[in-house]
Amino acid sequence: MNVFIYDAVTEKYKKTTRRFEEKINTLGLQGKIVYLQSIKNHRETIEQEIRNGAKTIIILGNDQTVNNVINILANISENVPVFIVPIGTNNSIAESMGIKNEKEAAFILSARRMENIKIAKANHLFFINNCQISNKSTNLKIDNSYSVYSQKETKYKVVNLTDKESFLKEIKSSPQDNILELIIKNKGNDISVFPIKKNLEINNDQEKILLDNSIKIDSPASISISDKTMSFIVGKERLF
Repeated sequence: MNVFIYDAVTEKYKKTTRRFEEKINTLGLQGKIVYLQSIKNHRETIEQEIRNGAKTIIILGNDQTVNNVINILANISENVPVFIVPIGTNNSIAESMGIKNEKEAAFILSARRMENIKIAKANHLFFINNCQISNKSTNLKIDNSYSVYSQKETKYKVVNLTDKESFLKEIKSSPQDNILELIIKNKGNDISVFPIKKNLEINNDQEKILLDNSIKIDSPASISISDKTMSFIVGKERLF
């Protein structure tokens, strides 16, 4: 049974959501719809759907929706395949998975091309694509061995799964190799790349860390590959 997780963004983009539903109906891929905005305990509801036999969790929403649901699934089940339908704006995770829009999403779901992905962790929270912080006076400690510090305005991005941001085009990061990439970009557009094999400590008391372009957390934070592996249904044009 397919279980469709609808976030509040689907109400704002009703026409987009309806176009996806029409394709799903044509392909005979219907299932149960769960509206997150109408329930209080998201974890309990999703956990119950998995106990009831959910075969695929299909997330309709943006990066924030995906991050929220993945943080629930990672703590209750890694065995149910996940599919992302991009709705609205801020959909870099779906794009990285090779899912550009709701029109082609139904056909990608039907094809069920699966890839196992290691998800990353920042303190107690999980993320799929990246985490980043842009500020001077950020202290970084890489693999408990050496440190990076800049007094200039600098962008630090820890990448698990490459997205389409322009300065990442030549940098391939695989969510299957147990290594994160720390990418440092200063105002002069100079770029440095460091592999993170164990963990990265980030400390900045003035700026928050952004996970998957949607969730902000305080530092200090310990960033690493988690012990969680999840299956995703992806498109042919995935970025890994």
